[in-house]
Amino acid sequence: MKIPKTLKIGGHTYKVILEKPGKMKPDELGYTDRKKNEIVLDSSFPHDQIGATFFHELLHTINNELNHTLLDSFAEQLYQVFSDNKLLK
Repeated sequence: MKIPKTLKIGGHTYKVILEKPGKMKPDELGYTDRKKNEIVLDSSFPHDQIGATFFHELLHTINNELNHTLLDSFAEQLYQVFSDNKLLK
């Protein structure tokens, strides 16, 4: 999956940052900073995990009220559908 450098969501442009290994908290795969319009992903994880985390953070940005457990499941399944059907470049 090609992770874009920027992404328009809801009329806002978000910068997508692949953070260098060791720069994030050990238990953190990614996060969204709405004040800075940034989606930050830990680049030290396998490519498929980064892709699933990207979908997770994208869903957070679209709707921050979603239950986190539901959001985790939905992001994983959405990534899998896109991946299995060769919709990701």
